[in-house]
Amino acid sequence: MFAFVRSHFPVRPRTDVDHILISIHPDHSALETYTVAIWFYVTLTCYIAAVLPIRWMVTAPLIGALAVQIVTGSISAMGSVRANHLHRNSMALFGLMIIASAWFAMQPALVRYVAWFFLAVVAVNAIAWLVMIALRNSVRELEQRCGT
Repeated sequence: MFAFVRSHFPVRPRTDVDHILISIHPDHSALETYTVAIWFYVTLTCYIAAVLPIRWMVTAPLIGALAVQIVTGSISAMGSVRANHLHRNSMALFGLMIIASAWFAMQPALVRYVAWFFLAVVAVNAIAWLVMIALRNSVRELEQRCGT
């Protein structure tokens, strides 16, 4: 969305290059993907630590990693062996995290701040998604002009 907004402001052309290609891709870069994965994992670890007794809190990261593997493995086992289950796994994991975040947001413990932050990021992304749907024709024109 930032690339689309930036494309509407004039920029002085650079003289040290022949061509500049700016494209709006629906896929994330590796940095964005790893950032979301780490954020998801840290949030899940906070939730697990919040429900464990104090002496077992150190096992929260391990339990979190195992929980993600069990959920994604179970979802992948439901379909074809050769199918790509990325979309289904993402929807299930984020759906479960939204449910867990809604529950932890109502708790009196400090973990509620982690939950509210997760819900706020999800809400901001939902708003950005709605804006991009409204701008889809303009974005498509820009992409076609850039040759993607």
